[in-house]
Amino acid sequence: MKKKFAVMFACVMALGLVACGTKTEETSSLQVEEIPAAEETVQTSETTETAEATTVEEQTAEAETPAETTGKITEEQATQAIHDYCIESFPDLANMEGSDDYTLYWEASTNENGEIVVLYRSYTGALIRYYVNPETGDTYVTEQVPGIIDDEQRTEETLNVKDYIK
Repeated sequence: MKKKFAVMFACVMALGLVACGTKTEETSSLQVEEIPAAEETVQTSETTETAEATTVEEQTAEAETPAETTGKITEEQATQAIHDYCIESFPDLANMEGSDDYTLYWEASTNENGEIVVLYRSYTGALIRYYVNPETGDTYVTEQVPGIIDDEQRTEETLNVKDYIK
């Protein structure tokens, strides 16, 4: 019985060595496949069509921009734009806004630097301030959560309120 086992083990080892062999085949290298020229042309024309469509959309968007957004932004415009931005970012806010179950609001003022500061009081109690440059519309955001984050801290969030002025 031991001899049968030893013979069988020797056969399995021999097959293993033969299978492993010294000849190796690279399977991790990149395989490059040429694309026929006709397919490249199709891809290029699709890219061109997309670029043309984007240009037309940009021109249309510029034509639809109200004249009032090209001048200095008012506190009312900034407040409405931030409101629309928040609703677009978090659609559930539209339902919460009219509810007695949640306290949320937007208030605007102008600070000593001439920036319009729109305060958004979130339903969670967070105080989020949007600092709007009235000339350019560039906006940065800070957050304060009373009892958790007592100091106002700048976030990574930025936007241009002119994109949200109707």
